[in-house]
Amino acid sequence: MSIIYSHICQMEESVLVRQCLDGSERACKELFDRHSATMFAICMRYSDNQADAEDNLQDGFIKVFQNLQNWRSTGPIGAWIRKIMINTCLTRQKSAYNMYVQSTYDDIPEPGINPEVLSQIGIHEIETLIQTMPSGYRTVFNLNIIEGYSYEEISGMLNVTESTCRSQLFKAKNFLAKKIEALNPKIKLSL
Repeated sequence: MSIIYSHICQMEESVLVRQCLDGSERACKELFDRHSATMFAICMRYSDNQADAEDNLQDGFIKVFQNLQNWRSTGPIGAWIRKIMINTCLTRQKSAYNMYVQSTYDDIPEPGINPEVLSQIGIHEIETLIQTMPSGYRTVFNLNIIEGYSYEEISGMLNVTESTCRSQLFKAKNFLAKKIEALNPKIKLSL
């Protein structure tokens, strides 16, 4: 995307946000329509089922509209909404139950997954396998692997230790590796 196009999109977003803040229902619907599909996919990654994802999406957009005045037009509004959605999902998980088991693992080896192995499996199959992970594994996996957060950031978001994050990610990768091997017995992953 060119810098000029990016700047134009950001100006358009600023105008849309201003209209939302002025009470325009059309602008609010437009903002929701532009981002709801992407945000629903994010909510699905952090939810156990579609109904929970829909609840998270609704709660997240309520927070978006309640806090819209806090968005700074220095970055895309989609990134700001994404953070709100992730935090909404995490808050709901933490309030529903304690999904993490404290771990004392400090030096957990990283399992290696050969990229050629993953190219033999479709993205839909991988997404389905990730969705079958226990909630704690899936959450840390998504935050680290998909969203790119560090262990330090994740530990702060989830109020757990960094070693717990490493442990949960290690277990998530092992879980995923076993599921991939079960899906295709010819594939052997080094763990």
